[in-house]
Amino acid sequence: MTALRAEPVIEVLGDDTFDLWPVVGRKGFWYQALHGDMSDAEVGTAVHQVLRWFHTDEKGDEAANLAVYLGRALGPHDPGDAQPIAMGGLRFIETSTGISITPGCCYSIDERSEIFDVLEGSLPGCWLGHSPDAGVTLRDGLVEIVQDAEDPARPIFRVAPDEARAALAQAEADLDGFCSKLAPWAAAHAPMHAELLPDAVAHALEAGPYRLARSESH
Repeated sequence: MTALRAEPVIEVLGDDTFDLWPVVGRKGFWYQALHGDMSDAEVGTAVHQVLRWFHTDEKGDEAANLAVYLGRALGPHDPGDAQPIAMGGLRFIETSTGISITPGCCYSIDERSEIFDVLEGSLPGCWLGHSPDAGVTLRDGLVEIVQDAEDPARPIFRVAPDEARAALAQAEADLDGFCSKLAPWAAAHAPMHAELLPDAVAHALEAGPYRLARSESH
């Protein structure tokens, strides 16, 4: 049986040119794990990735300053408008080997509620993004997590439902830890938006006060 850990991760599409607040400053595509022990720059990177769609306008021009960027990002937004979104998901790790299964493209952290539906038996399986097509199913009494449904040679984890629930509970605790850092981070780096920013990021993650609303809707 697999010793499973689940980490909430956010896609980072490079932050090396961003200078409106401290960030990691790394080129390329990578995943930033979210938890309560993140550095100031790691929190800054995560916040920027949640809000990044508002960093440029419809012409592709970057916001001239922090006030313009956060003014666009934090709204208010009409229901049909673009909203802050946390692209990424859960990274599953087999702790005994270090092998991991990462979320695919076009998946966001708030969609993780479907994994709970699979464990409860109300959903036969769920998609975790494409290229590769990761997913979770309940099969023969075990939770099966696959990196690529089209390629059985890629990693496949099979764990008992209780182990999967424990891993997911730890991931939720990690999200809470990250959310607890948002208010002091915003007070230090975006004091004019210190009230709205933590709420907007938690909302995008469906974490903290928004987790209850998600649970009650399922």
